[in-house]
Amino acid sequence: MRTEPPTAGLTIVEVLVGVFLLSVIAVVVLSPLTSFFGLTRKSSQQVSATQQAQQVVEAIRGDWLNVGNYDQRCATEPLPAGTTVTLHNLDLSGAEAAAVTLNSTCTGHPPDPSPARRISVQVSVNGTASTLNVDVARP
Repeated sequence: MRTEPPTAGLTIVEVLVGVFLLSVIAVVVLSPLTSFFGLTRKSSQQVSATQQAQQVVEAIRGDWLNVGNYDQRCATEPLPAGTTVTLHNLDLSGAEAAAVTLNSTCTGHPPDPSPARRISVQVSVNGTASTLNVDVARP
């Protein structure tokens, strides 16, 4: 009488099915993570652009604590690359009266004693833009 050896272990088909199922589960779990990392990178660029815009606004506001600098519409620090500053004079009611330019020097310009100005700073960092608008009253 012939006895067959006991069959213990897995067949190659069972192993392949197990590997396939693990692969499917890994793809389902990891695909949202890759898009999450992309969102994190984009968010980091947005924060960087906003911080840079805020630094420019604060530098201009700091310069304008001096009435002479305010009247000259000047900034003592150069603007970083990718930065655009737009100024609008405001009337006493807060309505925009006229668009004016930011001067890079604080001498030689006729004084402009507007009661308030709106500063609009737009910064672009790696294709991500951030815009801040601030109203500044004459000191």
